[in-house]
Order: sequence, then C-alpha cells, then structure tokens
Amino acid sequence: MIKRVKNSHLSFRFLVILGIIFAASMIFFSVLVSAKDRKDAVPAYKYYTSVQISQGDTLWDIAEKYCGDPDQRKDYVDELKEINHLSGDTIYAGRYLTVFYYSDVYQ
Repeated sequence: MIKRVKNSHLSFRFLVILGIIFAASMIFFSVLVSAKDRKDAVPAYKYYTSVQISQGDTLWDIAEKYCGDPDQRKDYVDELKEINHLSGDTIYAGRYLTVFYYSDVYQ
C-alpha cells in the first residue's frame, strides 16, 4: 500500500512538472509569434504618388522598388493594375503610373 501511495505521488509530481513545462512552452512560443507579427506589421499610413515610366521598366521592377516584402510583390502588382486600370502587364515609357507605398510617418 505504501508503494501505491508513493507511486501516485510520483505520478502526480510528474504530471505537475509536465504541465509546467507545457505552460512555459506555450508562453515562450506565443511571445515569439507576437514579436514576429509586430515585425511583419504593415506601417500605419498608405500613400500614393505618380511616377514616370522609364524605358525598360516593368510592373515587377516598380513593385521591387516600392514593395519591401518579396512575398507581397504579386499582390502589389495586382493592385497596381487595379488602381491604374490596366488589363495586362504592358506599360509604356513616358507615361505615368500611380504607385503606393507605406510609411510609419504621417505626412
């Protein structure tokens, strides 16, 4: 009977330690995720400007210049097409294109 009580105490201690480790892990990973989310957050202000297209420019070149995140460039190009009423990827030197960018600074 003493062995059973001793074993149940050991099992209880093991479960408590396991629970503490699990809780600490959850806190650690939630802090990591929230730090990454803050880092990846888009700045608060979106601005528009007009740029003149140079010979050889493509929408992807412009996206590379104004969109900092390579993973977002396709979405950036799609939005460029939408706001400039473009049906395709063709743009012409000398014309103007409305582009957008983000900034933390209110202007």
